[in-house]
Amino acid sequence: MEVIDVRPLSIDQWLRVVEAEYFSGYLPQGGAGAKFAVGDEAALLRLQRMAGEVAARFGMLAVQASAGQVKLHMLHELVFAISRALPWDSLLQRYVEDLFSRNGYPWPRSGVPLTMPALAQHYDVAPNLLARNRDQWLTRDLWDDAAMAQDFRGALLRLCVARLEPDGSEAETAVLGWLRGEKIGLAQLRQYDIAARISRTNARAILVSLCHFLRKVAAPGLLLTLDLRPALRSAPAEGDLRYSPGALMDLYEVLREIIDDLEHLPGLFLLALADQALISGDRKRTLDTYKALEMRIWPDVRPGDQQNPLAPLVTVSA
Repeated sequence: MEVIDVRPLSIDQWLRVVEAEYFSGYLPQGGAGAKFAVGDEAALLRLQRMAGEVAARFGMLAVQASAGQVKLHMLHELVFAISRALPWDSLLQRYVEDLFSRNGYPWPRSGVPLTMPALAQHYDVAPNLLARNRDQWLTRDLWDDAAMAQDFRGALLRLCVARLEPDGSEAETAVLGWLRGEKIGLAQLRQYDIAARISRTNARAILVSLCHFLRKVAAPGLLLTLDLRPALRSAPAEGDLRYSPGALMDLYEVLREIIDDLEHLPGLFLLALADQALISGDRKRTLDTYKALEMRIWPDVRPGDQQNPLAPLVTVSA
């Protein structure tokens, strides 16, 4: 495989370009992007930290996952990792507050959860009438949103209702467990309008739905940082997952699928971190073993020894 023999981009220089082209406008407006950064340990650690700071500055959520700890070659495992990392409590509270406010009922105390009886008393509205209005708002805003999978719509609707009910903790625990990959019985899930567990077959639809829901809570986007380095090693470090060459091909396939699906993943910015093993390591594991991904990210056009900072794959230095 050809080695990228170019001068590395400084992380500060590269992030300035990425911030201007993606974070400041494109992602908040519903765009999406994917970048692969190759560097040494020090450079990648610094990049991961600084990218998180950029995301926070623009109000984006940030999730990090390592191939050593998460089975990234299975898309549903990645979805579970994202769900486990998201601050569901604050996201749901933000969504419920905004839902009531948009429909003429400003939330009494921002950030403070309240049940339907307390809200009815505050608004001086009969509890059953307020509950009927709430159900209509949730139907229009969640259940009828065809951009999200039906199981996901049912799950989020149940989470919102459970948050507003005094006895909603059981439903909330079950639905969040479903999102996080916990073993919840199908009979129990069906009580909450969820027909199937999250698996390879529906993981893509759940990821798409998740990105759309984050837009509903006014999150400009999601920075998803994936450390690929443990998967590139034939001998994993102690405590890390081991990836066979076949599993690594599955990981490349997952990355290819996400790249091809970016138009349906509003606000997602995928940042994949790798070392030189991605390009010139074990011949059974390098990028050129999976041409479909290589063709999507390989920087074919380079001005001399310079790099295009907007290329899908760049080499960085601290």
